[in-house]
Amino acid sequence: MRLISETIPVPVIISRISDGKFLYVNEHACEIFGLSGDEFLRRRASELYANPYDRENFVNILNEKGHVSNLQVCMKKADNSLLWAALFSQPLTFRNEPCVLTVVYDLTERRQAEEEIRRLTEELENAKERVEKYLMFTLAGQEYGIPIVKIKEIIGIIPITPVPNMPDFIRGVANLRGRVIPIADIRRRLGLEAAESSERTCIIISEIESTTGKRTAGIIVDAVSEVLGIRGGDIESPPEIDGKTDLRFISGMAKIGKSIKILLDIGFLREEFFYK
Repeated sequence: MRLISETIPVPVIISRISDGKFLYVNEHACEIFGLSGDEFLRRRASELYANPYDRENFVNILNEKGHVSNLQVCMKKADNSLLWAALFSQPLTFRNEPCVLTVVYDLTERRQAEEEIRRLTEELENAKERVEKYLMFTLAGQEYGIPIVKIKEIIGIIPITPVPNMPDFIRGVANLRGRVIPIADIRRRLGLEAAESSERTCIIISEIESTTGKRTAGIIVDAVSEVLGIRGGDIESPPEIDGKTDLRFISGMAKIGKSIKILLDIGFLREEFFYK
């Protein structure tokens, strides 16, 4: 009996049916529960259960069916940390006393993985229902959006000073209430035809996180249209068109009714506009 139980790489426990007192445990049981053999043998089975109901349920199943198979319970280790386990038990006579032999399979890691999957699934479902507000603006008749939390303000066109040797989509810098900020023409970066400024042309001032802290920058757009709440579930990743089109600055495509709104990734635009 001892040779078999020590060979099996899982906890094996024998307890007396009458009072649950442990009469035998193998080394694997001691390792899993953090108890020495002597400490184990001074305890009763009920002391290992985190929930007393699970012990009662174990006894009831054993009495009704004559065995226990894959009963999943929460148990306690010596340090009071929890151990999820599957119990498999059979009655036997040990030292001339009615006893029950129980094999314990540790399910803790599996339970933790299942809980993590459940949590992530719940977060995903919540994200689908979560509504985030976007500032919508137009470029060449198409609507684009930027998360409203990234926007500091919207201003009209102000004087812009060109800076030599900059990419053509960077118009230059402007003085915003005593602060010099870069101004970029998003039309040019997206490869759209240039357009004359109109009364509706404006600059969106955005605060962008960078490796050196928050930076303020402006992007020129044709017109600002509205602030729109968009559900996470209505946003899809941009489709792969030809494998060559640069879509890195597009964070998603929002389905609003029968139309599509293109959502831009300000973080990537930061790299494009200000570190080229």
